[in-house]
Amino acid sequence: MNDNGKKRLGARIRQARLDAGISQKELACRVGLTQGVISTVEHGVSTIDAPKLPMWATALGKPVMYFYLGEGLETVEQRAMAVLGMFPPDRFEFVLQMLENMALTMQQESEAQG
Repeated sequence: MNDNGKKRLGARIRQARLDAGISQKELACRVGLTQGVISTVEHGVSTIDAPKLPMWATALGKPVMYFYLGEGLETVEQRAMAVLGMFPPDRFEFVLQMLENMALTMQQESEAQG
């Protein structure tokens, strides 16, 4: 993630924490880190690994997608990876088949209308 992405995510984390009415120390306890780590994330110095974002979202009382709202294409790909990371590995094939079926249905509907 580039520096701008880190800063945007950090700002979202900070806003979610303030919305929840908790301190950096309380958030640190909820996610099992130190207050210093929370501070570096909020200031965009460091970031959160996508697989850990659901834990942060739960701790902050926000849906995972809250942290990606209003982002560009690069982040859309990151969002997709974050969402896929929420599924157990043994369900990936099932999820991919569902997505493929949805895409094919949308394509057929589009072709039928055009």
